Amino acid sequence: MLKKFIMHSSINTILVTTDFSGKSGNAVTMASHMAARHGAHLILFHTVNNYFMTDRTGKQVISSETVQDHYLRAEQSLKELKNSLRAQHPQLSIETLIKNDTLIAGLNEIIGLRDVDVVISGTSGTQKLKQLILGSMSYEILTGAHCSVMLVPETWHKYTFENILVPVRILDNLTEKLDLSMAIARKNRGIISLLGICVEHDIPEIKSAYLELQKTLAENTRQYHAEFMITRDKAIRISEFSRDDQADLIILNDKDEDSWKSFFSENFFKQMVNNTDVPLFFFRNKNNRNTGTADGTSGFDITLPIPG
Repeated sequence: MLKKFIMHSSINTILVTTDFSGKSGNAVTMASHMAARHGAHLILFHTVNNYFMTDRTGKQVISSETVQDHYLRAEQSLKELKNSLRAQHPQLSIETLIKNDTLIAGLNEIIGLRDVDVVISGTSGTQKLKQLILGSMSYEILTGAHCSVMLVPETWHKYTFENILVPVRILDNLTEKLDLSMAIARKNRGIISLLGICVEHDIPEIKSAYLELQKTLAENTRQYHAEFMITRDKAIRISEFSRDDQADLIILNDKDEDSWKSFFSENFFKQMVNNTDVPLFFFRNKNNRNTGTADGTSGFDITLPIPG
């Protein structure tokens, strides 16, 4: 049974990760536009790995001075980035933060301290073999962050969401996800497309939830679309539907029901990224944000990375 719908979602704090590359630069642009629309506080976040390497003689190759130099350069780059964004969005509240820690540990510390609503990260698109074996920053963030995560393809340069696709494929946090989807739609004057999608044995539960959410949309929005389909290839069909629907944002639950698949098989997350070229928003209920682990495993199979 779905919980009674209460309109309360908002995006108050956005954190965007940056390594000053092209893909992270595009994510920063997306984050600044979103923060301006929502009146949200924007955090520009960078990590400096505090590690040391030694050669065969035991001599340090990367010294503390080198790490400090990296820190100072990152600090200056963040300052310049902040000033550039302020010039474009004068009213925007912006903060810069650097952590000398692992990516996920530093990220989750800030998420907890600043009550972050969503982390935005850039992704380069279809994964390469090296990323399949070694992993990627975006996959670490997706599986390890204690809040919602939005992945922005490097090639995507539209920063408003006029057509928002909201699949109904599992029952977890559906009302909360729709609540947030409607909040985003209002800020963008966008239209929601509700897509019920399931395998044969899930039809009764998913169809019931889908119809209840459709009723909520009818009561709270002027315009929406709704469709229901039965398929075993949910990620592929969602991606195909997003292209036909000209979606510019897909809002998904963060649960990966295919995480059990083998190393070289594509789980749901990988299929979505590899077959979709629009931003993907993976909703994670803030009330459950502390259930993961600091190293970013959070119950996911980390041998199945997606592109970074």
